[in-house]
Amino acid sequence: MARPLLKSELKAQRSRDYLMGQRESLIRKHGEDLGAFYFLVMLIQTHGRKALKRNDVQALRALAHDLHAVYLKHTQ
Repeated sequence: MARPLLKSELKAQRSRDYLMGQRESLIRKHGEDLGAFYFLVMLIQTHGRKALKRNDVQALRALAHDLHAVYLKHTQ
């Protein structure tokens, strides 16, 4: 028998479920490629906004670096 989930585990599970629901919704609405792209943009915007609120310059630089790498991969 499994133990009950902790409050933090429930929160993480609900967050995952919400994100997967958003992803499926965007894919259903826009198709596989464009829906996945919109989901990625949503995640990037969310992480960027949170890093900006925390004044986390390292996270913002890492995000910019990763975005640049994706751009280079798909434009060369």
